[in-house]
Amino acid sequence: MSSWGTDVLIEIGVLAAGLPDMAMSALVKEQIEGITPTAISMIPPEKLAVAFHQRQISMFSYEQAVAVTQQQLSALSDVQRTALDMVLTPWEDRPVDFRGRSLGLVLSRSPLCLILGLLTVLFCPGT
Repeated sequence: MSSWGTDVLIEIGVLAAGLPDMAMSALVKEQIEGITPTAISMIPPEKLAVAFHQRQISMFSYEQAVAVTQQQLSALSDVQRTALDMVLTPWEDRPVDFRGRSLGLVLSRSPLCLILGLLTVLFCPGT
């Protein structure tokens, strides 16, 4: 399994949900990318919580993260939920120390704020 690429996991589809816990916990980013959202949703909640470390969960695509069911979510630890939240809200740049301590929010201007500011300066020069 260590030599399986994204294409193999895409090919086996939902059968990936039946991989042994140890095999699942050893998956790397390229392999995780091949797990379909449907397969993610079919992994038993306890198995998802045991097999996927928070770093692996943070490698999920948005579509994979959305596929996590409410039962699976309730089985995850707080740190695993934080990793999942980071995937679901990519617009919020929150560095997290996976030992459980947040390093806080990183403040930055969004492109929309920059555009609105520019438009205000161009069209309302007296403000």
